[in-house]
Amino acid sequence: MLVRFIVTLIIVYLLYRLAKGILRLSGSKTGTHPEKPIPIKGEDLVEDPYCHVNVPVSQAYKAAIDGKTVYFCSRECYEIYIKK
Repeated sequence: MLVRFIVTLIIVYLLYRLAKGILRLSGSKTGTHPEKPIPIKGEDLVEDPYCHVNVPVSQAYKAAIDGKTVYFCSRECYEIYIKK
């Protein structure tokens, strides 16, 4: 009789640990409590002074105006900006 009681307690404890582990895994998949923040990869955006479009720096048309670097979305916007 005592052996059955001990075996039952062991089985209940193992089921408890299994359920707790499953709940912990399901909680981490949803991202509710991440252990480490995930870095966001991206690029800085610059605003075209003529048409006010935001463009990634690597794709922008760069021009030096009055000693300052100015970024444009295209060469056409740059030419129109210079004419005005």
